Amino acid sequence: MKRLFLLSAVLVSSLAYASKDLDREAVQVSVAAGNIPQQRQQVEAKLTQVEYVELTKESRAILDAQFDLLEASPLTADQGLAAQNRINGILKQAFADSKLVCNYEQTLGSNMKKRTCLTMAAKKRNYDRTQRNLEMQKTPSNPYGSQ
Repeated sequence: MKRLFLLSAVLVSSLAYASKDLDREAVQVSVAAGNIPQQRQQVEAKLTQVEYVELTKESRAILDAQFDLLEASPLTADQGLAAQNRINGILKQAFADSKLVCNYEQTLGSNMKKRTCLTMAAKKRNYDRTQRNLEMQKTPSNPYGSQ
């Protein structure tokens, strides 16, 4: 009994600590704050965490290009603001796509519900793939599709 209590206390405390470690909103870059290299290091550190797991290679390349642009040459205020907005937009989108959403689904032949968790981006990919498959079944060129 004591072991069970101790084990549950350790588990609850570790879950509480883990949830405090996660960010509530996306990290943002500010050109007005200056010190772009330090901000870039902070963003790079955040990108390795679970909150940004759905950042694509293309978005990562754009982020790197925008940071290089901010660091390399003196920009006008409008150019700096445009680069900042592009960086922050990519970071917000990756943060939103990486949110974990859990559902309880009842499996066939069982009364027990199973918990399935997917990121928002994975959920959208599954939805898009299902819609594509349904559209393929409707085409007249598919002789085996449902009529």
